[in-house]
Amino acid sequence: MAQIVASVFAESPEQVAQAGRRAAMASADWLELRLDRWPVGADLGRAFAAVHLPILVACRTPEVGGQFRGTLLERRQLLLAALDAGAQGLDLELGETWQPPPGRPRVRLMIRSFHSFTGVPKELANLHAQLHQQPGSVAKLVVTAHDLADAAPVLELLQAVDQRATPTVAFAMGRTAWPTRVLAALLGAPFVYGCLDEGSATAPGQVPVDLLAGLYRVRDLGPATALYGLLGNPALGSLGPWLHNRAFRRLGHDGLYLPFETSRPAAVLGMLPRRQLRGLSVTAPWKEAMVPSCHQLGEEALACGVVNTVLREAHGVLTGHNTDVGGVRAALAGAGVGAGSGRLGVVLGAGGAARAGALALQQLGFQVLMLGRSLEPARAFAKARGIQLGSLSQDLPAGLQPAVVVNATPLGGAGHVGERPLPHWQPKPGTVVLDMVYQPRWTPLLTAAAAAGAVAVPGAEMFLAQAALQVQWFTGQELPVEVLRGFLAGTAAAERETVGAALPARA
Repeated sequence: MAQIVASVFAESPEQVAQAGRRAAMASADWLELRLDRWPVGADLGRAFAAVHLPILVACRTPEVGGQFRGTLLERRQLLLAALDAGAQGLDLELGETWQPPPGRPRVRLMIRSFHSFTGVPKELANLHAQLHQQPGSVAKLVVTAHDLADAAPVLELLQAVDQRATPTVAFAMGRTAWPTRVLAALLGAPFVYGCLDEGSATAPGQVPVDLLAGLYRVRDLGPATALYGLLGNPALGSLGPWLHNRAFRRLGHDGLYLPFETSRPAAVLGMLPRRQLRGLSVTAPWKEAMVPSCHQLGEEALACGVVNTVLREAHGVLTGHNTDVGGVRAALAGAGVGAGSGRLGVVLGAGGAARAGALALQQLGFQVLMLGRSLEPARAFAKARGIQLGSLSQDLPAGLQPAVVVNATPLGGAGHVGERPLPHWQPKPGTVVLDMVYQPRWTPLLTAAAAAGAVAVPGAEMFLAQAALQVQWFTGQELPVEVLRGFLAGTAAAERETVGAALPARA
């Protein structure tokens, strides 16, 4: 069972006391005090006395990513003073030959650490062996991954380590690499380092302690835990972890769901622990790229040529499914859309999401027209399904009066906030407009549609419906959409963008 270490820079007795209270309230097991910035002459004893957690101390110099600029002797004196003041743990870098002399208070936890701020060294196994030359210590290897896929050697090392013989913490720093901190706990690492909040991290990619303890429940992870995640680029802003981890807990399913943001999806798929990997959600731009990695496809994934759900089944067989199709159908049904009866449905876009939307409309009985800036990705699909193609411009082609319009472009979402497809189009009252973008809830397209008297359907409705189908694929159990909606109601992002937002006032 992993223990959670809350890491903070120690800057004054008052600040340390406050950090200790916050760490305890967030359910940390240890408080790591980085003494790099500790004021000369400040009373460590008074600071430590106010902390009711075991204290681990470290003091790093600029050469190893720290900020301590005193002499070597001053650094050692500071560490000794911390032990005398009651610290129970000490972290020393690889190559540090000094250790507390006999007669000093006994160190309960000795960590020998190595940090690389430039990349992933090739000699990780050798470094691991060097860190364990000191008996009774925990090895801590921290590297830097510029892409999540770069962290593959770290996970390989952890899977090969006997944690009982050589206890080891290993993870990668970096914006997209923070899930390796949680994966390390899944693979048996004895400690996970976190911050008190995102603004007080002592290293890149630290996760707040309350999320480690709650949402990701790192103390409960073990060999029997099933691993799931979201493969995409971007993926870190997804609400998927908030939804799926809470769904697993509600259903009593021992599962963990993480965001895997990468430019090399196949490499990330290959580096995740095979014994525990059970499934992945897939988002843009990898929905089509992941098809070749699947050994077989479900009916709807095969029909539209894209997957958004991958299951790892018996003997490592990967099966691709597409729950976006069912998500579109459910979102439209919730808006009162029944049988298409040959009416026109327009899909904006020609990528994987657009094909899922077009297939959903066809299943409902609509005649479908897909409009895209680049139509090549959809030509084979459209020909096979009898779907018309057209060019996406500022307005709908003259004379078209669709009953339903589905936006499957990224316009209005991350990287395109404020943009709108068909900026000159004015929908007729009663037209149903579904925007697959779900953050923000009210995109410019939906705002304009509502103002014109159309029925605006936020992408959150599709997201929740397709997520309900994914939960069923992942766990074999069902949860109603309204239950999933409740899981998101406690998140700041959800309250701001997805759940419970009021319809914008009509112009």
